[in-house]
Amino acid sequence: MSRISPETLQFLRDLKANNNRDWFAENKPIFQTANANMAQFVDVLLAEMRKVDNIENESGKKSLFRIYRDVRFSADKSPYKTHLAAHLKRVTQWLRGGYYVHLEPDGIFIGGGFW
Repeated sequence: MSRISPETLQFLRDLKANNNRDWFAENKPIFQTANANMAQFVDVLLAEMRKVDNIENESGKKSLFRIYRDVRFSADKSPYKTHLAAHLKRVTQWLRGGYYVHLEPDGIFIGGGFW
């Protein structure tokens, strides 16, 4: 069973304290390791979810959301999200809805439903 490593959570804590482009550029290898850890976790989650539901995602890596924030219309101009997240989509139009996994140092949020 894959798990979220303490280093991934530490990266997210550090990112929250240093949410700027220069810091992120210096720590991009650490981000890539944290992102790969989350992708591995989601791979295992996908395998388990497929036992009980029809999920169409190809891989954990392709399920992850980008770390970059869209700041065009936001008062908060922080360039990066301080969490890692993934979306698991159900197969076909008849099996609508999906699942959302959100990880940050203070906890994890898992939700499901329709958008």
